[in-house]
Amino acid sequence: MHGTCLCGGIEFEVDEIPGLVFNCHCSRCRKAHGAAFASLALADRATLRFLRGRELLAEYDSSAEGMRTFCSRCGSRLMNWQKSDGPYLGVSIACLDGYEGRPTAHCFVDSKAPWHEPSTDIPAFGGLPEGMGD
Repeated sequence: MHGTCLCGGIEFEVDEIPGLVFNCHCSRCRKAHGAAFASLALADRATLRFLRGRELLAEYDSSAEGMRTFCSRCGSRLMNWQKSDGPYLGVSIACLDGYEGRPTAHCFVDSKAPWHEPSTDIPAFGGLPEGMGD
């Protein structure tokens, strides 16, 4: 997967973990993205390569477990990862250029925005479904 931020200052590549794409409805993702949910593709953290702009990457310590990253110049939300050096990244598919993957599930719908109803064309889970993010 190849991605860039809004201003183009950050460019990166990472290897996708096929089939693990989801819409996250948790309150942190909603606030970070300013939307009803964040669409994220899980990727192999060890394969992350910055092609340019690594110095523009800013991090936000959003919880005891996770970090969220964004471009310090344009504010684009790019990815998040576990502080424990877990093997996964959650990459914002909105920042992926030419990406054709589709979400396979809605996650954390127990804390979804009260003004939004997730589509019913994919499964919905109160938290992370078993096997996602392990």
